[in-house]
Amino acid sequence: MGDRPDERQAFRIETDRQPVDPGRAPDAPTSFDPARLDFGHHAGRTIEELAAIDPDYLRWLEHHPSGTRYRAEIHRVLGVVPLSTDWER
Repeated sequence: MGDRPDERQAFRIETDRQPVDPGRAPDAPTSFDPARLDFGHHAGRTIEELAAIDPDYLRWLEHHPSGTRYRAEIHRVLGVVPLSTDWER
């Protein structure tokens, strides 16, 4: 430390800048289709196709975190009506 002057300075806060958005703009179009899987072995298939060929996969996907965004469509296709008292779902 010795004889060196302290070079630290307060930094200036810019008030004319906008915060950085962590995602897309709220009104921007999205390419997500809740009726068609976009990942995994069944990518490109619709929920309705999977209900006909592999309904067990849909039941698994319904409970898996990666299926969260597809749950409404899975329920529609499989005819599942979730109840507020159904704590195991």
